[in-house]
Amino acid sequence: MHAHALRNGCKQAGLKLGFTNQAAWNALGLDRPFWSPIYEETVTDRNLLSLDPFLEPRIEPEIVVGFGSALTHAASREDVVAAIAWASLGFEVVHCHYPNWEMTPADAIADGGLHGALVVGERRRLGPSEAEDLAAVEVELVRDDVVVATGVGASALGGPVDAVTWLLRVPGAERVPAGSVITTGSLTTAFPIASGEVWRLRSRGPSRLGDLRLTFEP
Repeated sequence: MHAHALRNGCKQAGLKLGFTNQAAWNALGLDRPFWSPIYEETVTDRNLLSLDPFLEPRIEPEIVVGFGSALTHAASREDVVAAIAWASLGFEVVHCHYPNWEMTPADAIADGGLHGALVVGERRRLGPSEAEDLAAVEVELVRDDVVVATGVGASALGGPVDAVTWLLRVPGAERVPAGSVITTGSLTTAFPIASGEVWRLRSRGPSRLGDLRLTFEP
């Protein structure tokens, strides 16, 4: 999938982490998350999307981080903290080519990591060590003015810093170039989405990252 995307002119923007919520691992037969490339063509700050390109789409609320300097597999946790230049709320639209989402973890990886689109919210510049605070970000996921779930940054593999530190130790993902974007995994379960719906992600607490709104075209 990745080679095919590059041959068709896509440019890699960074990486996504999937299945980072350990509470779901037993049901899926997992003992670790997975990662997959994401592309400039699928990363957007638009707040209005059409669902036409997606199959059985679902929405995942995430924390997205951007890097001011490169990292390699030798990077320490402290190096990761220093390299994260900004953070934002995000919505990943995931979709699946397997009917009814019936698949194995290997199928998910083969299906492009289930990635459809990443909507990035307002980017908050981070000062020294503020990346550590992202694990404490609390969020409310709202569909059409009804709160459907809550989560916290630590739900995704302990938080963005821990998630990226883990990622750098995984074969194939040993280098993160400066300017890369990484979305660090869903803070709640994924929810089915439909045209015409309005979704909001509200952050709370001292480490809040603002709010994010996404409307799906009727």
